[in-house]
Amino acid sequence: MQLFVVGLNHQTAPIELRESVAFTPEQAGEALQQLNGGGVLDEALIVSTCNRSEIYGVSNENRDVIPAVQSFIGQFHRVDLQQLNGSLYSYLDREAVRHLFHVAASLDSMVVGEPHILGQVRDAFLLALESGTTGLVLNHLFQKAAQVGKRVRAETEIGLRPVSVSSVAVELATKIFGDLQNCAVLVVGAGEMSQLTVRSLVLRGAKWITVANRSFDRAVTLAKQFGGRAVAWDTLVSHLAVQDIVISSVQADQYIIRRELIEGIMGERDHRPLFLVDLGLPRNIDPQVQDVYNVFLYNLDDLQTIAEMNRREREKDIPKAERIIEEEMQKFTAWQESLHLIPTIKSWRRQIERIREAELEAHLRRLGPLSERERNIITALSHAIVNKIMHKPTVRLKESANGQYLESIRYLFDLKEDE
Repeated sequence: MQLFVVGLNHQTAPIELRESVAFTPEQAGEALQQLNGGGVLDEALIVSTCNRSEIYGVSNENRDVIPAVQSFIGQFHRVDLQQLNGSLYSYLDREAVRHLFHVAASLDSMVVGEPHILGQVRDAFLLALESGTTGLVLNHLFQKAAQVGKRVRAETEIGLRPVSVSSVAVELATKIFGDLQNCAVLVVGAGEMSQLTVRSLVLRGAKWITVANRSFDRAVTLAKQFGGRAVAWDTLVSHLAVQDIVISSVQADQYIIRRELIEGIMGERDHRPLFLVDLGLPRNIDPQVQDVYNVFLYNLDDLQTIAEMNRREREKDIPKAERIIEEEMQKFTAWQESLHLIPTIKSWRRQIERIREAELEAHLRRLGPLSERERNIITALSHAIVNKIMHKPTVRLKESANGQYLESIRYLFDLKEDE
């Protein structure tokens, strides 16, 4: 049996190539049927995200199926295989397991500790399960991968600290205001970074969103995304006084929010905390506003510095995550090595069951008429005795998965090859 993964990711391929071989859920379902139904693989599963496309497979063929799977990726997406050369990687058996566990633990992600990959791996597993293209090995492998991902998140701090500009801004806002549900948010400009930050704030509970932009139409479009309202650009100053959080990202050759303006506003609002996020380049907000009491200003560099510090802190826990992965790999390898014992264990149990049934019937006849309850109790007793007798030898047999006792069991119980 050959367990493997073939794929490419953000470390091996540029975004243009990743886009060209990405699988939509519909395409993944179709590709799985071709791989499985066409006799290429006995089991197949596809993990496809914006940063990776990978085919996990099991083959009972003696031949090397890796080249066939590599060719399949090119043919399915109509991409010349020469374009893929140098970008595709492949791992076999233990290394394939290690790779998947790294993926599920988000150690192989563009941002270590990012929270989405575990759900994406789970969704890929469910799709393959629904498609009927997984079997004993991939089912167990991906269930184990989910356990690895959960353990790493629970037992390390890899996923705790925010490492993107938008998530850092939200974390800082939460420290200042606590619950964000009653916070009023003003978005100045409609840049991508502003949208990401507002989206993160909304996910953390912020509800009162106001958008001001030089183009009122763009302000309306952005406001609709978050259930907020758009206001005219020339009314910006009048709306500042009632805000708790201001996110600014516009092209401007001078500061649009100055210290004098903020000093006046803070007097009107009884110096309630005001959190300013300056995502503009050049900067939109006069840095001197941070000298005003209860005004908290963070610019792009500040947020990126914090994000980088958090990223380094996350990476300190990578050795802990690696130890978890190694533990779970040993468990999976022991399980995988025990697979060749299953036919013998099944044959042994079938033989014992035949003996149990024959002896049970013989002794029930000797006992004469019995109530249904009495027959059930005696039958249950016979099952319990068999299970108790077989349990410890079965465990020992699996623990010595190198087959140390396999032939002894077959010899002692006279088990035939085809039994």
